[in-house]
Amino acid sequence: MKHSKKHLDFEVNLIPFIDLLSVSICFLLITAVWLNVGSMNVKQAVGGQAQEDTKKSPLVWIRMNDKGDLDLEVQQSSLVPSALRKFRIPQVDKKVNFEGLEKALASLKQSEPALNTGLIQPHGLTAYEEIIDVMDRLKKNGMTDLGVSPL
Repeated sequence: MKHSKKHLDFEVNLIPFIDLLSVSICFLLITAVWLNVGSMNVKQAVGGQAQEDTKKSPLVWIRMNDKGDLDLEVQQSSLVPSALRKFRIPQVDKKVNFEGLEKALASLKQSEPALNTGLIQPHGLTAYEEIIDVMDRLKKNGMTDLGVSPL
């Protein structure tokens, strides 16, 4: 029986591969100029620092329940009257009452001008759009430090 010997040396032509890599690298370097990196300055609102380092600034908690009612509670404020420290904004037509929220925030801001922190605690069934709408209303009323509490 005669065995045919195959040639085991095989040469790979690397020139097309190197050409492809050089073109890809050039393309990536050129397009990197148009890449804008978006960033947001985010810090932990509650519990990120030592207790004595935390300054006591007034804040408002907005708790969203599953029915659409909003519970507002003002903490660490001596200027807000006791009637406005804790109250509920009921829903209207099975939706969140954003007009009532804006009126309440305006009255709170009028009685406590240093009120700049708003913390939102949504319910597990709260729609994402409602949380964003509440954040927009807080921003419109001068709240600069916003936070969302985890579920």
